[in-house]
Amino acid sequence: MTHSGFPTYDLTSPNTEEDIVPHTINLPDLMNQICELLQTSLNHLSMTVMQEKLLLKQRSSYYYTIVKDHLRPQEDQQESTSVSFVKSHLGSDRLQGVTRWASSQVMIFLTYLEMLLQKITINRQNLEAFIAKWQQVGVDVDEVVSAEQQLQQVQQHMTDFETRMARSIEPLTLNSLFLLQMRNSFLPRVQMLVVDRGPVMFHRDKLLISPNSVYLFWYIAGEQSEEPQCVFEVVVKTPSPHIQILREAVCLNYEYGVENLMPDTCYTFTISRVFSSTRVYQRWTDTLTLRTLSSGPPHRTEHQRSTYA
Repeated sequence: MTHSGFPTYDLTSPNTEEDIVPHTINLPDLMNQICELLQTSLNHLSMTVMQEKLLLKQRSSYYYTIVKDHLRPQEDQQESTSVSFVKSHLGSDRLQGVTRWASSQVMIFLTYLEMLLQKITINRQNLEAFIAKWQQVGVDVDEVVSAEQQLQQVQQHMTDFETRMARSIEPLTLNSLFLLQMRNSFLPRVQMLVVDRGPVMFHRDKLLISPNSVYLFWYIAGEQSEEPQCVFEVVVKTPSPHIQILREAVCLNYEYGVENLMPDTCYTFTISRVFSSTRVYQRWTDTLTLRTLSSGPPHRTEHQRSTYA
């Protein structure tokens, strides 16, 4: 972490050319290691899982929470996340600066994960090409050395990817960076933590459509159960190019019925968490474009067009 409180991410290789110690490479052993990796941790299913993990992070919402040293876990958590507490000590301008910092850290975090996955993909392609060439026409010493380096790199990248996925963004100590000039030395140590919450997504297989209504169902991706005390916002619009908001609704549960619609008409629906003043980053909202039935009883459908925004 730099002196300004920003975590640093080194994407460069830890070894330089002069750091490499010549050694004898056991080619059959190297081939076995590469083939095993391509068939397990780098197979199609594993790559798909990593892509889905990254996509989940990219679509998540990020919020800050304030933690004070004197609070124990069993004490009132509402106090520890109080915006008014921070605002009263920082002021509006400094609070905006803090939230901008948090937003920038989320973007750095997501960019870092995306770059790691790109590097893993490139290493995988290079290793596959090496195996194919070895099987067809053979490989020279330089290519063997390069393949060993690619193997070491991709193993390190995969470890870094999983480690960063499991960790939260580096906390910001507000006292040291924003409260230095304050005279209230009795204040407890205060840290800002950035936490992610999974994206809200429509249950596309549960949609119930009729000529005059659409019943929507949703869930929080990555959650095993429904998130308690979560408040959602459903917005109904006319589709592009002439977008017009027709209805907005706040929901405390995971379903909502939109009534009094026109038959055989397209509508656009979005679902998201309601706005929170502690939210610092959100770039994705699940969106559906559906056409009501021209006639007949309500039924579920899997053939309606869905979009992501």
